[in-house]
Amino acid sequence: MHTSVSFKNQIYLSIKAGKLSRAGWSMNLNKISEKEKGYLFGLFFGDGYKIYDKKSRHYQVDFYLNSKNDIFIINKLSELLLKIGLRINFYQDKRYNCKRIRVYSKEFFNVLQKNVILNRKNNGFCLGFVSGLIDSEGYVNKEKAYIMIINTNKKILDECKNFLKKIKIDSRISKRTLGRKDKLDSYRMYISVNFKNSHNLSIKTERLL
Repeated sequence: MHTSVSFKNQIYLSIKAGKLSRAGWSMNLNKISEKEKGYLFGLFFGDGYKIYDKKSRHYQVDFYLNSKNDIFIINKLSELLLKIGLRINFYQDKRYNCKRIRVYSKEFFNVLQKNVILNRKNNGFCLGFVSGLIDSEGYVNKEKAYIMIINTNKKILDECKNFLKKIKIDSRISKRTLGRKDKLDSYRMYISVNFKNSHNLSIKTERLL
């Protein structure tokens, strides 16, 4: 069975969907590499949410991405979700020009966590995680030659920095000045543009090529 997803006459993907079991769509994370798993976790860490609806007893995982600017990231995410056998639901939030990618899966809900400890993961997973974090929370500027991530979790940024140092890619972290609407401290992480040569999975860093 093939599933095609399109919005406004633009084809997002056309890929063989996962097999149905008696219980519904079956998930198999072994269908993707450690780097791809890391990418899913990184994207979820930046732009993902999960909710258990007690009334309907649904376990749902949502990713929020920009409808216009993140088209190719939506492609990438959709491809990976279908590859591991998950069914995808798309919703348009016109208020924020946002595309919501939703999956109903107890297995996926239980697997995805935001308290990832990168120091315990292999290099492939960590490279994928940083790639996903860039695509969700990052800014890439070709003219000024920088990659920047903004996040409130300094611990995870420090772990990313330690990993990048291990693969000989420079990075630095600085605290941002609180704005009027800010409730939490946040941090900027600048990553050397050499990251583009690391065989990463980031869609945004392709702008540097």
